[in-house]
Amino acid sequence: MRQQMLLGAVILTVLLGAPLPTLAQLPGGVQMPGKGSVPTGVPLPTGALSKDALLQQSKDMVADLTSMKSSGKLTPPQMNQVDGMLPKAQSVASELEKPQVEASKLSQLASTLTDLQKQVGQFKAMMK
Repeated sequence: MRQQMLLGAVILTVLLGAPLPTLAQLPGGVQMPGKGSVPTGVPLPTGALSKDALLQQSKDMVADLTSMKSSGKLTPPQMNQVDGMLPKAQSVASELEKPQVEASKLSQLASTLTDLQKQVGQFKAMMK
């Protein structure tokens, strides 16, 4: 599981390193960040942020946190940490489930997701 989190963090790092102006070259009227949104039906170029991939990662994180919380194996401080991360992960997933997400918002959500993945990874390592 730790390797999956590390792989996810590496993939997100690569995705975040991709230049966002390439999104403006897509057909279908994709607009510049802050001015419009990226339609979900338009495939993104290789190396660009993938809304579907981010959504899946956020859903997996919510499932992991929910599983940890209901396991009964957490100490009270650990439970507080999970209680703090779970709403953030749910919020990211909710935003990504929307039919359209602005390109600038997508970048921000990817960054938030990366930060949460690091925290969850550290938390899982601490639990072992």
